[in-house]
Amino acid sequence: MANEISIYEPRTMAAVVKRLAPVGTFFRSTFFTKVQTFPTKKIDIDFKKGSRKLAPFVSEVKGGKTVPNTGYTTNTYEPPLLAPNKVTTIDDILSRAAGESLYNAYTPQERAVIKMRDDLAELDEMIQRRIEYMCACAMMKGVIPITGDGVNYEIDFGFENTETITTDTAKWSDRTNSKPLEDISRYKRTVQKTGFINCDVLVLGAAAADDFLNNETVLKQLNLKNADLAAIKPADLPSGATYLGHIAKDNISIYTYNEWYLDDFTDPANPVEKPLMPEDSILLASTKANYILNFAGLTMLDPKSELFVTYEAEKVAHTFIKHNPDRRFIQLDSRPLPTPNEVNSWFVAKVE
Repeated sequence: MANEISIYEPRTMAAVVKRLAPVGTFFRSTFFTKVQTFPTKKIDIDFKKGSRKLAPFVSEVKGGKTVPNTGYTTNTYEPPLLAPNKVTTIDDILSRAAGESLYNAYTPQERAVIKMRDDLAELDEMIQRRIEYMCACAMMKGVIPITGDGVNYEIDFGFENTETITTDTAKWSDRTNSKPLEDISRYKRTVQKTGFINCDVLVLGAAAADDFLNNETVLKQLNLKNADLAAIKPADLPSGATYLGHIAKDNISIYTYNEWYLDDFTDPANPVEKPLMPEDSILLASTKANYILNFAGLTMLDPKSELFVTYEAEKVAHTFIKHNPDRRFIQLDSRPLPTPNEVNSWFVAKVE
């Protein structure tokens, strides 16, 4: 006789999680395309910071010269735990669900399966949004703030390539006198010097994008119809991103990103919607750089063996029960940490 499979076993819920449609996220899908999972709670990350030291000249009679090992440092991090959950009560499975037909009603067991699917989809979306927020913070600030229930600290990557334009006529909001294309070329040269890589992506905040597209210098050079200089060809992309065009002179693709998140953790009493990409800022980065999305191990109690089991996975779903009143919780756990492993391989500027 075949054993009955419970929909609440971790292996069954894991299969459901794998079939969930991912949330489109521009920062993650553009820069943090490499994913690493670990079986441990803490992870070691190597940060590369190269050198332009030349090979030494030596005499043939003296032989080679030993040079010091340089180029990276190793930091140990404990990725923060994300653990949102949803509750199912008796009323949830005995009562008709929203949108359920009055004439072809589901059984309580069928409602439980549907609610589990919908709850996991919502929890997964929340985790994906948090990961996108962490990726955005890592790139735009060089710091990921970990603020929540019982946690309040920062993960600092020591990022240095930043600039705030303070001269009024140089700010991009001065559409007559500012020179955005020259600024972009200068930022790219800075990254070539300090980060040892060629930037190929420019991301503009909403205000910066408006000023760039209406800047007199930019328009004048575009109106020359010089295909070798730049081309503006807007196209919408998933998750609030818009492709604006290409600066051929510097081989840089231009995007604007207008995705928002609800900040209900900085001041829980006054939640505020904020843009992931600051409206007055720009990001110049490379899709070739070594940015990695890491996931630490997840340890939980196995309901059958009653032993602790560690999963090496991006996220793991599990369930637990509380009584008086009776209710079941579905929880989705994840320990993500995006790390831009090549220090100073990007540039952030406040241009407004």
